[in-house]
Amino acid sequence: MGLSLRVKFALLVAALATLPLALIGWVGLRANAETLQITQLELQIAVLGDLAGTVDHGFDDAEAGLVAIGRVLADAGLGEDERIQLTKAEVEARQSLDLVAIYDREGAIIDVLSELGVDSRSVPEALDPELLASATKLRAATGAAALHGGDDSDAEHRPLRVPIVTAIRPSGPESPPTGFVVGFVSMTGVSEHMRALADAHLGGSEGALLLVDRQLRIVADTRGEAALTERSASPALEGVDAGTLGPMVARSGEYVEDGRDTVGTVVGLPGREWVAVAQVSRDWAYASLEDMRRVVLGSVLAVMLGAGLLGLWAARRLTAPLAELTAFTAKLAERRFDARVSPRSRDELGVLAQAMSDAAASLEASEAQVAREIEVRRDLGRYISPELLERVVSREQDMGLGGQRSEITVLFMDVVAFTPLSERLSPEAVVELLNHLFTISTEIVFRHGGTVDKFIGDSMMAFWGAPTPREDHAERALAAAEEIVSWLEIANEHFRSTYGCAIELAMGLNSGSCVVGNIGSDRRMEYTAIGDVVNVAARLEAIARPQQILVSQSTAALAKDAFDFIPLGERQLSGRSEPVQLFELEP
Repeated sequence: MGLSLRVKFALLVAALATLPLALIGWVGLRANAETLQITQLELQIAVLGDLAGTVDHGFDDAEAGLVAIGRVLADAGLGEDERIQLTKAEVEARQSLDLVAIYDREGAIIDVLSELGVDSRSVPEALDPELLASATKLRAATGAAALHGGDDSDAEHRPLRVPIVTAIRPSGPESPPTGFVVGFVSMTGVSEHMRALADAHLGGSEGALLLVDRQLRIVADTRGEAALTERSASPALEGVDAGTLGPMVARSGEYVEDGRDTVGTVVGLPGREWVAVAQVSRDWAYASLEDMRRVVLGSVLAVMLGAGLLGLWAARRLTAPLAELTAFTAKLAERRFDARVSPRSRDELGVLAQAMSDAAASLEASEAQVAREIEVRRDLGRYISPELLERVVSREQDMGLGGQRSEITVLFMDVVAFTPLSERLSPEAVVELLNHLFTISTEIVFRHGGTVDKFIGDSMMAFWGAPTPREDHAERALAAAEEIVSWLEIANEHFRSTYGCAIELAMGLNSGSCVVGNIGSDRRMEYTAIGDVVNVAARLEAIARPQQILVSQSTAALAKDAFDFIPLGERQLSGRSEPVQLFELEP
């Protein structure tokens, strides 16, 4: 069931009231979303800038301390005790250095210096070859972080440290190194600073900060101790590899991590092949946007409800006169065209009521006219075929005298021994019998697309292929003839019981070209076929035996393999100089 006019009017009023508000709200939400995205990106970049400054300051301080220790150890003018004292003093003076190891030129450990209370068991006995090679070439090289150097059970509780190596060159900066100084920078302070930044700017547990080294391993993480044995699985680093790390790395976007929508930013650290990652949950980042959406949605719903109620009230007053019109249209639907409705106002509804009353009067007159036309059409259908009738009614049939040449198949059918039959039966019984026969025969001809030309006493003429050309006119004619004979075999049982006799038919069929059209006068014409094709079909019917269907060679050739024929040889037909090849349609 469709919506009533009242509901539609109420919906229209509600739409007109709420659409502008919804559009304004949508534009505002779009602007707010874009502003929030920019603000969140700027906030994350600022937080990562602060973190990068802290990391750089710590590592720069550690590198400066290691360079100073390397100079002390390379100074041949100092005694061994003085070197040790100055090295210890440098370690104690540097906030970022609390654990230093000294290695020989082959990378084997010589000594370890640390502040009081610092666990030095994680110091490796030998330098990593890659780090050793880097320190030989560079002023100071940063290596991979190390959690521990042995299999101690409490190694996982020690603070994460990142090694920084500088070479000892007694003969100058270009001379071969005689040893190496390694400072193990603790990431504990960096992690604490990262947690403070996350608590202050990234919603605490809603956000996270990561530091990732050049091997894409996490060296500091606000979510817990970093595990350097695994590569970072953060979706923010998807597509980033060791070859692309550096200060030029900068990207931001939205992704899913641990089933939660996340907004993140990745920035490379200046001066080292590390990147920092800042990420927060999307819900926290766009919380104000969600609040605004709820406010806009609530406002739109409230306005829609109020406007809808107002529209219902107005629609009720407007549509009240339509009840009478609705009842009137129901009467029209029941074809009660004698009903009328009186206008109750002078507005558009009054005009509509008057127009509907006038339309009812017109329909009443039209229905009577249509009924008369249907009767006439039914009566005409008794004289001409339905196909020809439709062509005449639709003005497709040329009503002028004359015709056109067409390829057709003609059938003649005659009741065998009709004269003795008419002598035995009363005229009323003969007419009734013939009407029964021709009624069924006509239906069969029409069903196979044929045209009944005429009835001549106890004979019937029909043809196929006109007025509508058909390539299979011969097959249709043969099928109709065969069906008439089959029907007659059953109908004769009724004829025997009713009239005390049986009917036998003789049929002749011929195919070819003839003129089909309107023959007669301007006042009285007949749609028929004229030509030798018709004459031959009539001659074949005249020589056919009872219940025999004689077919010319042209008809048999057109039917091809669709039917079985019995060759009867050539026969000389009356009025023709040349013999005709005959066939019998095998039942």
